[in-house]
Amino acid sequence: MTLKSIPFWLMIVTAFIAGTVIGVCLHPETNLIPSHVSLEIIPWLKLPGDLFLNLLQMIMIPLVIASVALGVSSLSSLSELVNLGSKTMFYFLFTTMIAIIIGISIATLLEPGKKIDLNRSKIVSTTPQLQNTTEESIPQTIANLVPKNIFRYIAEQRMLSLVLLGVLLGIFFLSSANVTSDPLKLFLKSIEAFSIWIVTIAMKLAPVAVFGLMAFAITQIGISLISGLFYYVLSVLLGLFILLLFYLIIVLLIAKRNPINFLKNIREVQILGFSTSSSSSVLPISLKLAKDKLKIREKVADFVLPLGATINMDGTALYQAVATIFLSQVYQIEFTFFQLILLVITVTGASIGTAATPGVGIVILGSILHSFNIPVEGIAIIFGVDRFLDMCRTSVNLSGDLVTAAVMDKWTE
Repeated sequence: MTLKSIPFWLMIVTAFIAGTVIGVCLHPETNLIPSHVSLEIIPWLKLPGDLFLNLLQMIMIPLVIASVALGVSSLSSLSELVNLGSKTMFYFLFTTMIAIIIGISIATLLEPGKKIDLNRSKIVSTTPQLQNTTEESIPQTIANLVPKNIFRYIAEQRMLSLVLLGVLLGIFFLSSANVTSDPLKLFLKSIEAFSIWIVTIAMKLAPVAVFGLMAFAITQIGISLISGLFYYVLSVLLGLFILLLFYLIIVLLIAKRNPINFLKNIREVQILGFSTSSSSSVLPISLKLAKDKLKIREKVADFVLPLGATINMDGTALYQAVATIFLSQVYQIEFTFFQLILLVITVTGASIGTAATPGVGIVILGSILHSFNIPVEGIAIIFGVDRFLDMCRTSVNLSGDLVTAAVMDKWTE
């Protein structure tokens, strides 16, 4: 058997398992390899993963702007844009609320927070440093969607604003004479083609990248801490599994596709999302997979997936709901029914526009906890397992985006 004859998904899975095993061997808690040797090896193992992510992030912003603009311009009229956009936004809000309700239900039934022996002094002393976030009023947030300085917004990777820029370009193409818009449209088509070419190159690195990223991720996770927070981790994983089953039901009943085949087709994206913890980094691969394997129309994929990578964070929303209820149980704070409804609304709003990069979910969680007078220092309890759960919820987030694209492809036939 030659290397070329091995299915790509099998190479990814093998790299995933091998990386996990090597990561456990290199972990300081296992004492299998001297710590000074591990510290030397780990950066070299991570190098292919860093190169892989850098290649994808290099073309992520140009690809998002080009894909959204060309996707909108390929629609027959502005009314079709309104139709697709309104259906997509309604679907995003619906599934996000379902995810939050699943999270609240699981945490309420299993009560993982009541299984933690609270030691307040230890928690305060180990509180992680969260990055500062400037709170904006709702009018400010809406105003800031329109970029004052497009280059600054590109540098800061403000995805929602860049998606809006792509939509505006697409509307310009729809409403302008061909002579005026064709040169810019051809330029964006070249940008998109170049981006897909880079993705093809990056995918050749994917198995080695997954191996290195998994090995690195495992060395950063506290193994003993995961066992101590078993019920919390179980609650989040069970919720994500139920959410994934919900997606498959939607695939069967609404998208009219075979859910098993659908799951097989998207497994590469799921594993890459798990390895990278970044929906936006995997977006170029999701776009290629949606068009090539899922046979989703280009105009639907180009519009839905970049938007989904920005505002459709069902897995993250579920995790934030579980974490909030978990910490309320740890601190013995009871939620009323009205507060639970308020939690659904708050988490829905917080998850929209959350940056699709590793670790941001824990920062957003801090603002949610503050809203319900739950001590923010409680984040220290779950901080050690957040990296692992971040990997899991990213995989589900990506699955949700691809399911949405399949649904919209069916709804807008």
